Amino acid sequence: MLIDRETTNIYIEETNQSLAEIEKNLLVLESMGANIDMSLAKRVYHAMHVIRNGASLLSFSQLKELSQKIENVLGLICNARLTPNPEVINILLQGVDRLYQLIDRIHSNEDMDIDEQSVLLTGLTSAVLPDDIKQSVTEVRDIPVPDSKHVFRIAEFNLIQVLEQGKNLYILIYDLIKDVQEKNDTPLNFVQLIQQHGEMIDSFFDIQSIGTLEEKNFSSEMPYFVLFASTLSYEQLSESMGIQPHQIKEVNSEIADLIQPKTRSKLSSAISSHHPKTDKKKRMDILNDLFCELKFAMDCFSCNMDNKLSVGEIRLQSVINSLQDLLNFENSVLASRILWKIGRNIRDHAYQSNIQAKLELQCGLIMMDHRILNRLIEPVTAIITKMTRLVQTNTPIQICLNMTKNEGMIQMTISFSNPQILTQETHLDYLVEEKKIQALCANLTQKFELKTGLIIAIRIPQNVFIVPGYGVVIDDHNYIVPRFNVKDCLTNLDPLMWREKNSSIAFNHKEQDIPVVGISNTDLSYYQNKKSLMVCEVGNQRFGLAADSTETFELDAICQPLSKQLDSNPFIAANCLLDDGQIAFVPDMGFLANKIS
Repeated sequence: MLIDRETTNIYIEETNQSLAEIEKNLLVLESMGANIDMSLAKRVYHAMHVIRNGASLLSFSQLKELSQKIENVLGLICNARLTPNPEVINILLQGVDRLYQLIDRIHSNEDMDIDEQSVLLTGLTSAVLPDDIKQSVTEVRDIPVPDSKHVFRIAEFNLIQVLEQGKNLYILIYDLIKDVQEKNDTPLNFVQLIQQHGEMIDSFFDIQSIGTLEEKNFSSEMPYFVLFASTLSYEQLSESMGIQPHQIKEVNSEIADLIQPKTRSKLSSAISSHHPKTDKKKRMDILNDLFCELKFAMDCFSCNMDNKLSVGEIRLQSVINSLQDLLNFENSVLASRILWKIGRNIRDHAYQSNIQAKLELQCGLIMMDHRILNRLIEPVTAIITKMTRLVQTNTPIQICLNMTKNEGMIQMTISFSNPQILTQETHLDYLVEEKKIQALCANLTQKFELKTGLIIAIRIPQNVFIVPGYGVVIDDHNYIVPRFNVKDCLTNLDPLMWREKNSSIAFNHKEQDIPVVGISNTDLSYYQNKKSLMVCEVGNQRFGLAADSTETFELDAICQPLSKQLDSNPFIAANCLLDDGQIAFVPDMGFLANKIS
């Protein structure tokens, strides 16, 4: 299958990265006001154009529709018809936020409404257009596909835009079997090639013409049609793209009444290669899993020794240290590349609360694990928001977030750049945020001085031990089961699937009896009352861990030094603090597997 799960996942990963850059650059454009950097505006426009084309290729209709409307507004900014003031940027950011949500649910059948964002974006587009073309934003033009009953349905406004740039309009006809699969190409690379020669307005598969396997006239072709705008002529297009003349159809009569081309300009867009990034992520996941397993094994050795390591254990520790250095390097990014999102959140809070608040981020060249940085965004945003509420709404507020590094620790300080706006000692209630920060092996303090005002300080290790896993609850205790052991998460278990076998407990899963390990009880009724089961593997051993509940989403558990106090418990390999302040244990899966062998 050409459009497979891997292709979709590549698109999701690349789109999330592009949306983050778009979001960041929109804030930059807002700060420029009327004196914007047009090259930056065009980069944002083309990035959204790539997202829209990918959505069209993969038939994500809502994603395609909303990204098209955002692209329309960005095009007006690039043409200097619209100024990126706070109101305009706010509407664009709402659209970007909705795209994030659509991407998150792209594999689900749940429809998400985009009407509110569409109305705002369409209104923004129409508001700045001359009266004679306002109607073109909502008027739809049908462009028939040659020798087919299908049509492209395109807003007249989008057609006018490409024609104003002096481009010719074509319909390109491809067979994805012959033009992609037989050439060992991928759909996304194929689209990249097309976009290098012009602008894709729309595209679709002719699924109905393929037929089904039961039909006598089942087609071996997969027709793919592209509505395409380019400054190239018919002959130039055929030669430069390496396609036959019969695969190119000029679109003339259907749009002759709109507008005549006036100028000649050539735009191009490029999509970066996806596969190397995806392969790297897979390799890093495997490397991280192996490091965690090795770290747990070494901890197990250390607990049984009299604080004196053998030569073999010293060599193992050397390997662990080298692996950790490599993982730290690969997972580290400039803090500013992620923490800028806090500025976006404060900007939204200020806009909605009608206050004048702005965040100044001073991170320098400090590098940190991206997983830690992402988990800092929510609590730090909440702390800064609470700080702004201490000030009268008519006072301009400049908040400074400063980061410094000292002996493997990062110091984050949050303060007002104009401390005189607070004239008396103030205490900030941040209990909820403190728990989330402590879960990162960090601590949070606050102090008030007359000269410097209120200062919130966060001290956090630059590197920590992170175990990716899945959460379970067993007898009211939280556990994090490592990702590299979990094979299946089962819920709503049938009591009839539990059985006694060879004086032990087993669960029938996929026609196999999976031995089951409990944490504190061996009575059969105990397991029958459990509602979930995690099927785990350690080496060639497979067993089930009976649980009251499971969290099917992956989480990053940050191990705390407290685990050394639990060495006497052979079940526990490590422990961590959850965001709500509760402790979660990492069970020693190797020990449990050995227990039932």
